[in-house]
Amino acid sequence: MNIIGIDCATKQRKIGLARASFQDGETLIRDVKVGNENKTALTIVKDWLVDADLTLIALDSPLGWPAELGHNLQSHKAGERIDICPDILFSRYTDREIWRKLDKKPLEVGANLIARTAHSALQLLGQLRTETKLDIPLAWDPDTITETCAIEVYPGATLQAMGIKKEQRLSAISKFTGLNTVEEILSNEHALDALICILAAEDFFTGRCNKPTKRERALAEKEGWIWVQK
Repeated sequence: MNIIGIDCATKQRKIGLARASFQDGETLIRDVKVGNENKTALTIVKDWLVDADLTLIALDSPLGWPAELGHNLQSHKAGERIDICPDILFSRYTDREIWRKLDKKPLEVGANLIARTAHSALQLLGQLRTETKLDIPLAWDPDTITETCAIEVYPGATLQAMGIKKEQRLSAISKFTGLNTVEEILSNEHALDALICILAAEDFFTGRCNKPTKRERALAEKEGWIWVQK
């Protein structure tokens, strides 16, 4: 299994990218990069996917919006009241579950600048599908992956679940082999978060994450689902 971790952003120089392979219980880091205007994230990831085996792409970005936001704004007119709790309107079910279980509140995609990052991440996924001719669907079960696919992850939640602080990220990835990337990259915030995305992806396909229940699945397919270890 190959893994690509992407710390998403609206500016190329803030997009962290990491590539790894997982075999026999060991994660081998093969490359870590940060995007730039000369070699964009799209170009880098597309090159990584060319002739690659089965790949799981883990994106640090919301991949959907709150269902209630779209439902309530569709018929809303300026000046009218909205009779729904802001927590429900501006956050997704998966965000609230992460907050409840880990006491770690994700940024609200319906209420702040993270929406632009989400838009950028979806643009990147769409361009990858077009240029690689791969479908790249969202994955919902690690036991049924048969093609290159994608998941949503949240490095902050992954670290919280591990009991590791953000400034201790290097300790979280110390178990990886092949981590001989230049110090400049390893001190880069976006590169480090891309490596935590790799860690979250490893949790996903080794079955350490909570799956949405049958009842939650339909909503998750609309809003997205953050994969984080139990």
